[in-house]
Amino acid sequence: MPTISFIKTTAKASLSNKWSKVLASGALVISAFCLIYVFFSMLYLMLSAALNNGWSLVLSLIPSFFLWQFFGVPLLYGVLRWFWFTAAGDDLPVSEAFFYFSRTKEYIRSVSLGFRIFCRIVAILVVCFLPSIIISILCRPTLYDMLNFAMPFFVSSLWSLGNVLTLFGTILSIILLLRYFAAPILMINDNNISPQEALHLSNIISKQVNGKTLSFILSFLGWAVLSLLVIPLLYTLPFFMTCYSVYCKYLIENYNRLTELQNKTYYPNYKPPRF
Repeated sequence: MPTISFIKTTAKASLSNKWSKVLASGALVISAFCLIYVFFSMLYLMLSAALNNGWSLVLSLIPSFFLWQFFGVPLLYGVLRWFWFTAAGDDLPVSEAFFYFSRTKEYIRSVSLGFRIFCRIVAILVVCFLPSIIISILCRPTLYDMLNFAMPFFVSSLWSLGNVLTLFGTILSIILLLRYFAAPILMINDNNISPQEALHLSNIISKQVNGKTLSFILSFLGWAVLSLLVIPLLYTLPFFMTCYSVYCKYLIENYNRLTELQNKTYYPNYKPPRF
């Protein structure tokens, strides 16, 4: 695998002389997010007039979430597809960002992958943080007040265990989530791969490089802080999506190379599939 600085340099080079299209493609994702946020805000304001803040928030988030999944995700993958082929040297029109809206099969694939990734994120976070959540609940005096039961003496010593479990859950969830890092690119790269296959292949090719992938993500921490000013997103979002595309390209090539080397050693006549 090449260094992160080399990946970023390669990404910048692939964007040269294409900045009008780059900015337009990035603006599509930002606009979609802003529109959904406006929809959420308006719905929340209307509901808050009749309901309490908790119910207003929940009833506003649910339709906003589905709007993002059915509209924002296909657009996001379409824009990512544009950056994937642009990073490979192709010159595509910005209209290719709507690729996943142009065909029913592709639209279903993009929405399906979005839901599958979301479900895996939720499941992993619940499983990893459930022990620390249980400890946190057991350590709350209000629980024992509700049960009209004296708080056991040993409960006070569980706080430190809860902190350890939280740290352990954070590390484990990061490791598990990194397995699906390349799934969108694998689906984009091959129209014949199903969303489930993309997730499975991402798990396979990412196993040996979780540390490298984490370092790659953390290298954009400064850019993420800068993006909080919103306007820099016009540059930082396209730059990250291009770097992500280049990184996944080398990730796939690295897996193919290691697989071929291994099979040449143990199975000289075997030709492995390439992604």
